[in-house]
Amino acid sequence: MTIPEDRSVFDLIAPKPDSVLRYGDLPDQCIDIYLTEKSNAPMIILIHGGYWRSEYDRIHLRPLATALASNGWQVALVEYRRIAGDPDAMVSDIKTAIEFVMASDATRPIILMGHSAGGHLALWAASVISKLKSVIALAPIADLATGEKLNLDSGAIASFLGKSAALRTDLDPILISAQATPTTLIHGAADIHVPIELSRGYVKSKILKGEIVNLIELAGIGHFELIDPRSSVWPVILEELAKAPN
Repeated sequence: MTIPEDRSVFDLIAPKPDSVLRYGDLPDQCIDIYLTEKSNAPMIILIHGGYWRSEYDRIHLRPLATALASNGWQVALVEYRRIAGDPDAMVSDIKTAIEFVMASDATRPIILMGHSAGGHLALWAASVISKLKSVIALAPIADLATGEKLNLDSGAIASFLGKSAALRTDLDPILISAQATPTTLIHGAADIHVPIELSRGYVKSKILKGEIVNLIELAGIGHFELIDPRSSVWPVILEELAKAPN
């Protein structure tokens, strides 16, 4: 019997961001900004998941963004269009939002972090954007073709792409290079939504190609603990962030 995962993080209520910036004219083209007292703190660009579906937005990551800012990082929590069958709109928004943040303060180091489908988008973004200090992908969908074969979330990958993953290899993280950006995947071994095998396969493939990748496996941890600052995963994330180059 499969044990349901703890989804209580979705019930948390976080303070509103310090400001909301717009990187485009459409409603979803916006970024929540969380400030910290450390003037020279790195910027974490945070990308939410939800299997690229429209019903999941950035609000569920506000508790995580708030906690990150409280621990000394500036945070930019990105919203983006989530249109089934139009992945190019999503990746275009992610690229534009990241470049917008980078241009707003060219001297501040950028750490890219994403969860689940947001982890996929973070890994993809590292292939097209240079000068990122590091990428931290939390339970990412790092292998679209394998995820499609597993029929993750009742066909979420086919819905996202509008076609087979074999026809959009340009969006499959396992098949594209992260441009030497140091990359860490953090994944719970008990994840029933995105199996840890996807991250294991991704890291094995990248190491064989000489890329700088690391996998932190967390025994007994599921999918949503990774975005819950109350969970036992939180110190692991803080420790990994502390290793990021300035």
